[in-house]
Amino acid sequence: MATNEETVREFWRLFDEADYDKAGKLMKADAVVWWPNTREVFRGAAAFMSVNRNYPGRWRASVERVIALGDEVISVTRVESEDTAESFYATSFIRLEDGLIREITEYWGDNSEPPAWRSSMGISERF
Repeated sequence: MATNEETVREFWRLFDEADYDKAGKLMKADAVVWWPNTREVFRGAAAFMSVNRNYPGRWRASVERVIALGDEVISVTRVESEDTAESFYATSFIRLEDGLIREITEYWGDNSEPPAWRSSMGISERF
């Protein structure tokens, strides 16, 4: 049986391949996904897979960090469009039960240039 960290890494690998059928099987059928940035909640693995399957464009996902704390796993994933220059970071708080994803609370942030007012100050570095 896979560890919770391995399950989350596999979940993101399947997202990277756009294999939403297999990714959905790593979730409880009645899993709940919260997107606080847009105040949306998706009830059920099928609903969450549907929104991702129908999301415009082709997106790639690469996990940058995973912290596993028992049944809770936190992942930081860079998500990039193959069609546009868009890029985001998803910070996901994932709760697992019986080896499957029960709940995700996911925060999305733009991967963009710093605002002009701050970049002109010369006090920060870019990485």
